[in-house]
Amino acid sequence: MRLHQLLAFGYCNHSHLHHSRPRHLGQTTRLAMSDSGSAKLPRVDFDFTETVGSTRWMRLETLSYHVADENSTSGSSVRKWDRAVRTTKQSEDSIDAVVILAILRHDAHDTSRDEIVCVKQYRPPVDAYTIELPAGLIDAGEEPAKAAVREFKEETGYTGKVLDVSPASYLSPGLTNESACLVRLEVDMTHAANLKNYENQNLHDGLEGCEKDRGLEKLMLPRVGLLGALHEMQQKEGVKVFAALYSLAVGMQISEGNISAKKDFFPLVNLDGNQFDQVVPALRRSGFLIVTSTLLPLELQQKALAASARILESSSKTVTHPSDPKQYMMLSCDDLGGEDLSEVSEDIGIIQEYYSSLRKIRDILLKSIASGIGMDDAEFFSRLHNENNDSIRLLNYLSGDENTANRCKEHSDYGTLTLLLTDGVGGLEAFVDGKWRQVPYVKGALIVNIGSILSEWTRQDLKATLHRVAGPASVGSTTSTNDLLKAVSVQRRSIAYFADPNPNVATTLSQANEHSLENEDKMTIDKYIQWRSGGSGADRSGVSFTRNEEERLS
Repeated sequence: MRLHQLLAFGYCNHSHLHHSRPRHLGQTTRLAMSDSGSAKLPRVDFDFTETVGSTRWMRLETLSYHVADENSTSGSSVRKWDRAVRTTKQSEDSIDAVVILAILRHDAHDTSRDEIVCVKQYRPPVDAYTIELPAGLIDAGEEPAKAAVREFKEETGYTGKVLDVSPASYLSPGLTNESACLVRLEVDMTHAANLKNYENQNLHDGLEGCEKDRGLEKLMLPRVGLLGALHEMQQKEGVKVFAALYSLAVGMQISEGNISAKKDFFPLVNLDGNQFDQVVPALRRSGFLIVTSTLLPLELQQKALAASARILESSSKTVTHPSDPKQYMMLSCDDLGGEDLSEVSEDIGIIQEYYSSLRKIRDILLKSIASGIGMDDAEFFSRLHNENNDSIRLLNYLSGDENTANRCKEHSDYGTLTLLLTDGVGGLEAFVDGKWRQVPYVKGALIVNIGSILSEWTRQDLKATLHRVAGPASVGSTTSTNDLLKAVSVQRRSIAYFADPNPNVATTLSQANEHSLENEDKMTIDKYIQWRSGGSGADRSGVSFTRNEEERLS
C-alpha cells in the first residue's frame, strides 16, 4: 500500500501525509446537496449535518433526516443518526476502496485446484489477527481496476489480471458511508514471477509502514472447501474473519452444495468433525466417499506425491503395466523398511510417514464401518488388520491423445479399503447406478472405496464398486470429452493405499455368527488377493473379476 494512503477497513495511516484540516466540533458539513424541495421521504438534509468529533482520518457526524409524519403540519419530522466518515471522501457517491477477490489458478484444466489469495494481519480495533481479502484505498482520480492491481501487487507480490469490477457496495451502512468495489483478479501461475512468489509464501519484501509492523502475510486458501478452512483457522488460531470473505465462503458452500446434488454418490466426510455416522450410508450407496483428516495434512500429501514421482522416475524397481498406459511400484510394509530401495531412501522415508498416517485413518474408517453396520464390537474389523499386511502402490499414468481409452481398466479393488491420493488430474470414474460417473477431486482429501473382501464380509451391504481411469476414447463415460482430453494431455500421479487383512484371515463371514469368519471357499486372504490380482509382486495386474463384476460389466 502506498504511503499516501489511509486506513480503510482499518488500513494504514501515516502522520506525515497532507490533508485538509479537520473540521471543528459542531461545524456543519455538506458533502452533497440534497433536493430540499423533493417530497421523497425519508431523506437526509445534508445542510444540517453536524460534525461531532474529528481526527486526521475519521470524522463523526450527526445527520438530520426527514421521515413522513402525518401528525406534523409539514408532513414530516426530523430524526438524528450518527455516522463515521473518512476525511478523504470526495463526495457522497465517491468510492473509497477496492476489495480484491483473486483466484490463483494452478491448472487451467482443473478449477478444483484453485486457491483464493487472502491476507492475515493484526487489527488493533478488534485486538486480534484477522483473515481478509486483500484490499486498499483508491487514489484520487484512479480507476478501481488499476487500484486493485496495484494494491494486490503491494500486499501479496502477485501480478493479477482483472476479470471484472463490481458496482460500489457498503459493508456497514448503519455505521458509515464507506464504499468499496469488489474486483475479481486471476493469477496466472505460468508467470515466472507469480510462481516464484508462490514458493515464497509468507515473505514479501514490498510491505511498508504499519502493514509490516502488523505482520501482514499472504495466505492461500482452497476455493473448494473455503468455509471449512476458515472455521479451522478460527478454532485453531483464534483469528477473526472479514465479513465479506465469510459471506463469500458461505455463498461458495451453497454453490458447492447445489453441485453436490449431482455428487451425492461421493459425499465429503470430515473425520475430525464427528461425521462417522455418514461413512456407512455413503459406502452403501456407491462404495465411495471422500474424507478429510488432520492426520494427513496437505503438506504431507504434497510431499508424498513428489516423492512418489521421484521414486518411479529413478528406481530400477518401477514396473510398466502390461496393458494399461501406466508405470507403478507396489510396496509392502516390509519393502518400506528393507534395503532393496536404498537408492531412493530419502523419498522412501516420506512414503513411510505417509503410510503411517494412512494406517491411523484406516482404523478410524474400519471402526466407523463396524459401528455403522450395527456390530457391537467396533474393533472387530480393525483387529483383523493388525499384522501390517497393507500395501502402497505408487502410480504414474502416461499422457496420451484423443485415441486414448482407459488409462486404468475397469476393476474393483480386492482388499477391504482403498485410500487414494491423486494430484487432481481428472479421469477417475466409478460405475454407479448403471453409469460411469466422474469421482470429484477435493484438494486435501482422500478418496475412499470398498474392496471386495469387505463387501463379502458385509454380504454386499457395502459395495465394491467398479472404477477406472477414463480417457477420451473410453466407452460410456459421463465425463465431458473436453475434460478427458485435458486430463490425458498430462501425466497423472496417484498413490493407492490398500488395506488388506491379516494373511490367514478367512474371506467369508460365518452364516451362523456374523462376528466370526469361516473359509467356505477354503481361501485365505493371502490366496484370495493373489487370485484377484492376477499374480504376486510385480505381476499383480488386477485381471480377475468376481462373478458379480463380470455380470455388471456385461
